[in-house]
Amino acid sequence: MTLPNSERPYTIHLELNKFDVSRLYDRNQIVIRESPEEIREERYHSWAVRPSEMITDAVEGYLKDARLFADIRQDFIDTSPDYSLTGTVKSLERLDSGDQWYANFKLSMQLVNNRNEIVKSWDFSDEAERVYNRDFVHTVSTFKEMLRRYMTQVIRDLDFMFLVRKMQLENRPYEHLLDAATGGGNEVSAPAVIDTLQHLSHPDYEIIPGKGR
Repeated sequence: MTLPNSERPYTIHLELNKFDVSRLYDRNQIVIRESPEEIREERYHSWAVRPSEMITDAVEGYLKDARLFADIRQDFIDTSPDYSLTGTVKSLERLDSGDQWYANFKLSMQLVNNRNEIVKSWDFSDEAERVYNRDFVHTVSTFKEMLRRYMTQVIRDLDFMFLVRKMQLENRPYEHLLDAATGGGNEVSAPAVIDTLQHLSHPDYEIIPGKGR
């Protein structure tokens, strides 16, 4: 997920805020949408952990596995973080038309500095992805793959942004990084406005079986 010329970990204290999930999705019951107006609960399975906690923990696992920053936590008590990463889950549901199934997982994230300014934002609102098996474990697997793809982009963007800033602070040339960012098949977003820097295995989605009603 990281850049080939990465110089991680960067001396950054990052706070990961609990992801915001609407009450429709942030519950143990899994949401099945049969039409724009009609939803129901999955009868035979439920989330082992509420989505707000489950997704936050998974994002934290990806960031820690990438070893991007010196300190990544969900809560800072003894010191103030340099940046905070926030997220909003716009949808987490299976679309079910009876004989076709889709995983619908839309997510946005923002990186905010300690002056409460948005430094970088992401909006993952891809079309729902087709699932070719009714068994719900295949829908969960698709959710996991979508989050992996989202985090691949986020981690590469963060790696690129903080590598450029590190090289700026050290008065090292970095123009070649900007050129590379706009060419090739794995582009990363250009860095936000430059400012002065202040000083595992990720948990899987999990479903638990239940009894039909």
